[in-house]
Amino acid sequence: MDNGRVPMPSRRLALAVPLLLTFRASAQDAGAEATMTWLAADVSMGAGNPGQERTVVGPLFEHLSSSWGGAARHRLVIANAKRSWGMLRAGENACHLMALHTPEREAMAYFVDTHLVPPLQLIVRAATLPRLPRNAAGEVDIWRLLRRTELQGAVVEGRSYGPALDQLLAQRAGSSQPKSYTPADFGHRLLEMMLLGRVDYIIDYDFALQQRKAMMPALQDLTPVPLMGHDEMLVSGIACPRTPWGARVVRRLAALLATPAGVQALKASFDLELSPQARARYGARIAAYYEQLPEALRRRAID
Repeated sequence: MDNGRVPMPSRRLALAVPLLLTFRASAQDAGAEATMTWLAADVSMGAGNPGQERTVVGPLFEHLSSSWGGAARHRLVIANAKRSWGMLRAGENACHLMALHTPEREAMAYFVDTHLVPPLQLIVRAATLPRLPRNAAGEVDIWRLLRRTELQGAVVEGRSYGPALDQLLAQRAGSSQPKSYTPADFGHRLLEMMLLGRVDYIIDYDFALQQRKAMMPALQDLTPVPLMGHDEMLVSGIACPRTPWGARVVRRLAALLATPAGVQALKASFDLELSPQARARYGARIAAYYEQLPEALRRRAID
Protein backbone atom coordinates (compact mmCIF):
# COMPACT_ATOMS: atom_id res chain seq x y z
CA MET A 1 0.00 0.00 0.00
CA ASP A 2 1.32 3.40 -0.98
CA ASN A 3 1.36 5.59 2.12
CA GLY A 4 2.97 8.54 0.35
CA ARG A 5 6.33 8.10 2.10
CA VAL A 6 9.57 8.21 0.17
CA PRO A 7 11.65 5.07 0.87
CA MET A 8 14.84 5.76 2.83
CA PRO A 9 17.94 5.17 0.69
CA SER A 10 20.11 2.23 1.55
CA ARG A 11 23.34 2.78 3.50
CA ARG A 12 25.32 2.03 0.33
CA LEU A 13 23.37 4.62 -1.68
CA ALA A 14 23.64 7.15 1.14
CA LEU A 15 27.41 6.82 0.95
CA ALA A 16 27.55 6.69 -2.83
CA VAL A 17 25.75 10.01 -3.44
CA PRO A 18 28.12 12.24 -1.43
CA LEU A 19 31.04 10.18 -2.71
CA LEU A 20 30.04 10.95 -6.30
CA LEU A 21 29.59 14.63 -5.52
CA THR A 22 32.96 14.73 -3.75
CA PHE A 23 34.64 12.98 -6.67
CA ARG A 24 33.20 15.45 -9.16
CA ALA A 25 34.23 18.46 -7.06
CA SER A 26 37.72 17.16 -6.43
CA ALA A 27 38.06 16.21 -10.10
CA GLN A 28 37.45 19.81 -11.05
CA ASP A 29 40.00 21.05 -8.50
CA ALA A 30 42.78 18.47 -8.83
CA GLY A 31 42.20 17.81 -12.52
CA ALA A 32 42.90 21.45 -13.25
CA GLU A 33 46.56 20.89 -12.37
CA ALA A 34 48.80 21.01 -15.45
CA THR A 35 50.94 18.22 -13.98
CA MET A 36 50.31 15.65 -11.26
CA THR A 37 53.60 14.61 -9.67
CA TRP A 38 53.79 11.22 -7.99
CA LEU A 39 56.84 10.33 -5.90
CA ALA A 40 58.18 6.82 -5.41
CA ALA A 41 61.36 5.17 -4.28
CA ASP A 42 63.34 3.18 -6.83
CA VAL A 43 61.84 -0.17 -5.89
CA SER A 44 62.64 -1.82 -9.19
CA MET A 45 61.05 -5.14 -10.04
CA GLY A 46 63.47 -5.86 -12.85
CA ALA A 47 63.85 -4.80 -16.43
CA GLY A 48 60.77 -3.77 -18.36
CA ASN A 49 60.38 -2.69 -21.96
CA PRO A 50 63.23 -0.58 -23.35
CA GLY A 51 63.05 2.93 -21.93
CA GLN A 52 60.49 1.97 -19.28
CA GLU A 53 61.00 1.45 -15.57
CA ARG A 54 59.23 -1.32 -13.70
CA THR A 55 58.55 -0.41 -10.11
CA VAL A 56 56.32 -1.79 -7.37
CA VAL A 57 54.08 1.27 -7.70
CA GLY A 58 53.85 0.94 -11.50
CA PRO A 59 50.31 -0.57 -11.62
CA LEU A 60 49.04 2.03 -9.15
CA PHE A 61 50.56 4.90 -11.12
CA GLU A 62 49.07 3.54 -14.35
CA HIS A 63 45.61 3.23 -12.78
CA LEU A 64 45.67 6.77 -11.37
CA SER A 65 46.98 8.38 -14.53
CA SER A 66 44.44 6.59 -16.75
CA SER A 67 41.39 7.17 -14.53
CA TRP A 68 42.20 10.66 -13.23
CA GLY A 69 40.38 12.51 -15.98
CA GLY A 70 40.89 16.10 -17.04
CA ALA A 71 43.88 17.38 -18.94
CA ALA A 72 46.52 16.81 -16.27
CA ARG A 73 49.81 15.23 -17.27
CA HIS A 74 51.05 12.60 -14.82
CA ARG A 75 54.70 12.01 -14.06
CA LEU A 76 56.37 9.47 -11.80
CA VAL A 77 59.44 10.88 -10.07
CA ILE A 78 61.88 8.43 -8.52
CA ALA A 79 63.15 10.04 -5.32
CA ASN A 80 64.70 8.76 -2.12
CA ALA A 81 62.97 9.18 1.25
CA LYS A 82 64.92 12.29 2.24
CA ARG A 83 64.05 14.16 -0.95
CA SER A 84 60.40 13.03 -1.02
CA TRP A 85 59.65 14.11 2.52
CA GLY A 86 61.53 17.34 2.03
CA MET A 87 59.13 18.15 -0.82
CA LEU A 88 56.04 17.25 1.20
CA ARG A 89 57.27 19.18 4.23
CA ALA A 90 57.73 22.23 2.00
CA GLY A 91 54.14 21.91 0.73
CA GLU A 92 55.05 21.15 -2.88
CA ASN A 93 52.23 19.79 -5.07
CA ALA A 94 53.36 16.18 -5.12
CA CYS A 95 52.19 12.96 -3.48
CA HIS A 96 54.22 9.96 -2.31
CA LEU A 97 52.69 6.73 -3.60
CA MET A 98 54.02 4.40 -0.90
CA ALA A 99 54.78 5.77 2.55
CA LEU A 100 54.43 4.38 6.05
CA HIS A 101 51.74 6.24 7.97
CA THR A 102 53.24 7.39 11.28
CA PRO A 103 52.22 10.05 13.83
CA GLU A 104 55.27 12.13 12.94
CA ARG A 105 54.40 12.11 9.25
CA GLU A 106 50.73 12.81 10.00
CA ALA A 107 51.84 16.26 11.16
CA MET A 108 53.14 17.15 7.70
CA ALA A 109 50.96 15.14 5.30
CA TYR A 110 47.44 13.92 4.59
CA PHE A 111 47.21 10.17 4.07
CA VAL A 112 45.04 7.76 2.12
CA ASP A 113 45.77 4.42 3.79
CA THR A 114 46.14 1.66 1.22
CA HIS A 115 48.13 -1.32 2.54
CA LEU A 116 48.68 -3.42 5.62
CA VAL A 117 52.38 -4.21 5.77
CA PRO A 118 54.14 -7.03 7.67
CA PRO A 119 56.68 -6.03 10.33
CA LEU A 120 60.21 -5.11 9.37
CA GLN A 121 62.92 -7.64 10.06
CA LEU A 122 66.66 -7.73 10.46
CA ILE A 123 68.46 -8.80 7.27
CA VAL A 124 71.82 -10.53 7.75
CA ARG A 125 74.17 -12.98 6.09
CA ALA A 126 73.66 -16.55 7.26
CA ALA A 127 77.17 -16.56 8.77
CA THR A 128 76.22 -13.63 11.02
CA LEU A 129 73.29 -15.43 12.69
CA PRO A 130 75.33 -16.98 15.54
CA ARG A 131 76.66 -13.54 16.52
CA LEU A 132 73.22 -11.96 17.01
CA PRO A 133 71.66 -11.48 20.47
CA ARG A 134 68.53 -13.63 20.14
CA ASN A 135 65.94 -15.01 22.53
CA ALA A 136 64.65 -18.58 22.71
CA ALA A 137 62.17 -17.86 19.91
CA GLY A 138 65.01 -16.78 17.61
CA GLU A 139 64.03 -13.10 17.68
CA VAL A 140 66.77 -10.47 17.69
CA ASP A 141 67.03 -8.12 20.68
CA ILE A 142 67.49 -4.97 18.59
CA TRP A 143 68.37 -2.77 21.58
CA ARG A 144 71.24 -5.06 22.59
CA LEU A 145 72.33 -5.36 18.96
CA LEU A 146 72.58 -1.59 18.52
CA ARG A 147 74.97 -1.48 21.47
CA ARG A 148 77.30 -4.01 19.86
CA THR A 149 80.12 -2.13 18.17
CA GLU A 150 81.66 -5.16 16.44
CA LEU A 151 78.63 -5.48 14.14
CA GLN A 152 77.98 -2.63 11.73
CA GLY A 153 74.38 -1.76 10.88
CA ALA A 154 72.95 0.61 8.27
CA VAL A 155 69.67 2.51 7.89
CA VAL A 156 68.30 4.83 5.21
CA GLU A 157 68.14 8.49 6.18
CA GLY A 158 64.62 9.91 5.97
CA ARG A 159 62.97 6.49 5.77
CA SER A 160 60.45 5.43 8.41
CA TYR A 161 60.80 2.00 10.01
CA GLY A 162 57.51 2.33 11.86
CA PRO A 163 56.77 4.35 15.02
CA ALA A 164 58.45 2.00 17.52
CA LEU A 165 61.67 1.47 15.57
CA ASP A 166 61.82 5.14 14.58
CA GLN A 167 61.75 6.08 18.26
CA LEU A 168 64.43 3.55 19.10
CA LEU A 169 66.69 4.72 16.27
CA ALA A 170 66.14 8.37 17.25
CA GLN A 171 67.45 7.55 20.73
CA ARG A 172 70.62 6.28 19.07
CA ALA A 173 71.13 9.45 17.01
CA GLY A 174 74.77 10.52 17.12
CA SER A 175 76.04 7.07 18.09
CA SER A 176 78.13 4.85 15.87
CA GLN A 177 75.32 2.33 15.42
CA PRO A 178 73.68 2.13 13.02
CA LYS A 179 75.18 4.34 10.33
CA SER A 180 72.79 6.42 8.25
CA TYR A 181 73.01 6.44 4.45
CA THR A 182 71.16 8.34 1.73
CA PRO A 183 71.03 5.96 -1.23
CA ALA A 184 69.13 6.87 -4.38
CA ASP A 185 66.72 4.01 -3.80
CA PHE A 186 64.55 2.61 -1.00
CA GLY A 187 67.52 0.83 0.57
CA HIS A 188 68.29 -2.01 -1.81
CA ARG A 189 71.80 -0.66 -2.33
CA LEU A 190 72.43 -1.52 1.31
CA LEU A 191 71.87 -5.18 0.46
CA GLU A 192 74.69 -4.95 -2.03
CA MET A 193 76.88 -3.33 0.62
CA MET A 194 76.28 -6.39 2.79
CA LEU A 195 77.59 -8.62 0.03
CA LEU A 196 80.76 -6.52 -0.03
CA GLY A 197 81.22 -6.92 3.71
CA ARG A 198 80.77 -3.21 4.40
CA VAL A 199 77.55 -3.75 6.42
CA ASP A 200 76.63 -6.61 8.76
CA TYR A 201 72.90 -5.98 8.99
CA ILE A 202 70.08 -3.76 7.80
CA ILE A 203 66.39 -3.41 8.66
CA ASP A 204 63.99 -4.19 5.82
CA TYR A 205 60.95 -6.19 4.78
CA ASP A 206 60.89 -9.92 4.14
CA PHE A 207 59.07 -9.38 0.82
CA ALA A 208 61.60 -6.75 -0.30
CA LEU A 209 64.43 -9.23 0.24
CA GLN A 210 62.55 -11.95 -1.66
CA GLN A 211 61.98 -9.61 -4.61
CA ARG A 212 65.65 -8.69 -4.78
CA LYS A 213 66.74 -12.31 -4.49
CA ALA A 214 64.76 -13.10 -7.61
CA MET A 215 66.78 -10.45 -9.45
CA MET A 216 70.18 -11.02 -7.84
CA PRO A 217 71.13 -14.64 -7.13
CA ALA A 218 74.12 -13.40 -5.12
CA LEU A 219 71.69 -12.35 -2.38
CA GLN A 220 70.62 -15.92 -1.63
CA ASP A 221 72.87 -16.00 1.42
CA LEU A 222 70.91 -13.19 3.10
CA THR A 223 68.16 -14.12 5.51
CA PRO A 224 65.45 -12.23 7.46
CA VAL A 225 65.24 -12.51 11.26
CA PRO A 226 62.26 -11.26 13.33
CA LEU A 227 62.83 -8.43 15.82
CA MET A 228 61.84 -9.00 19.43
CA GLY A 229 59.00 -6.71 20.50
CA HIS A 230 58.46 -5.35 16.99
CA ASP A 231 55.91 -7.73 15.50
CA GLU A 232 53.02 -5.30 14.87
CA MET A 233 51.86 -4.85 11.31
CA LEU A 234 52.26 -1.39 9.80
CA VAL A 235 49.97 0.77 7.65
CA SER A 236 51.21 2.26 4.40
CA GLY A 237 49.47 4.77 2.18
CA ILE A 238 49.66 7.65 -0.26
CA ALA A 239 50.86 10.89 1.35
CA CYS A 240 50.10 14.38 0.06
CA PRO A 241 51.20 17.72 1.56
CA ARG A 242 49.10 19.13 4.40
CA THR A 243 47.77 21.97 2.23
CA PRO A 244 44.37 22.75 0.65
CA TRP A 245 45.67 21.19 -2.57
CA GLY A 246 46.72 18.05 -0.69
CA ALA A 247 43.32 17.78 1.02
CA ARG A 248 41.53 17.91 -2.35
CA VAL A 249 43.84 15.34 -3.90
CA VAL A 250 43.52 12.77 -1.10
CA ARG A 251 39.72 12.92 -1.32
CA ARG A 252 39.93 12.26 -5.02
CA LEU A 253 42.47 9.48 -4.52
CA ALA A 254 40.19 7.79 -2.01
CA ALA A 255 37.26 7.95 -4.44
CA LEU A 256 39.30 6.46 -7.29
CA LEU A 257 40.78 3.68 -5.16
CA ALA A 258 37.47 2.68 -3.56
CA THR A 259 36.39 1.05 -6.83
CA PRO A 260 37.09 -2.61 -7.66
CA ALA A 261 39.63 -1.49 -10.26
CA GLY A 262 41.29 0.73 -7.67
CA VAL A 263 41.62 -2.05 -5.11
CA GLN A 264 42.99 -4.37 -7.80
CA ALA A 265 45.61 -1.76 -8.69
CA LEU A 266 46.63 -1.56 -5.04
CA LYS A 267 47.00 -5.32 -4.83
CA ALA A 268 49.03 -5.42 -8.04
CA SER A 269 51.28 -2.62 -6.80
CA PHE A 270 52.11 -4.42 -3.60
CA ASP A 271 52.04 -8.07 -4.52
CA LEU A 272 53.87 -9.32 -1.46
CA GLU A 273 56.45 -11.93 -2.34
CA LEU A 274 56.52 -13.20 1.21
CA SER A 275 58.35 -16.25 2.38
CA PRO A 276 56.04 -19.22 3.04
CA GLN A 277 56.45 -18.65 6.79
CA ALA A 278 55.52 -14.96 6.59
CA ARG A 279 52.60 -15.65 4.27
CA ALA A 280 51.24 -18.25 6.65
CA ARG A 281 51.51 -15.78 9.54
CA TYR A 282 50.19 -12.59 7.90
CA GLY A 283 48.32 -13.60 4.73
CA ALA A 284 44.86 -13.86 6.34
CA ARG A 285 45.16 -10.44 8.01
CA ILE A 286 46.23 -8.81 4.74
CA ALA A 287 43.30 -10.41 2.88
CA ALA A 288 40.88 -9.18 5.56
CA TYR A 289 42.32 -5.68 5.26
CA TYR A 290 41.58 -5.60 1.52
CA GLU A 291 38.01 -6.74 2.22
CA GLN A 292 37.24 -3.70 4.39
CA LEU A 293 39.37 -1.25 2.39
CA PRO A 294 36.70 -0.03 -0.11
CA GLU A 295 34.37 1.06 2.71
CA ALA A 296 37.21 2.85 4.52
CA LEU A 297 38.20 4.61 1.29
CA ARG A 298 34.63 5.73 0.59
CA ARG A 299 34.50 7.31 4.02
CA ARG A 300 37.86 8.98 3.45
CA ALA A 301 36.57 10.46 0.20
CA ILE A 302 33.80 12.35 1.97
CA ASP A 303 35.78 13.46 5.05
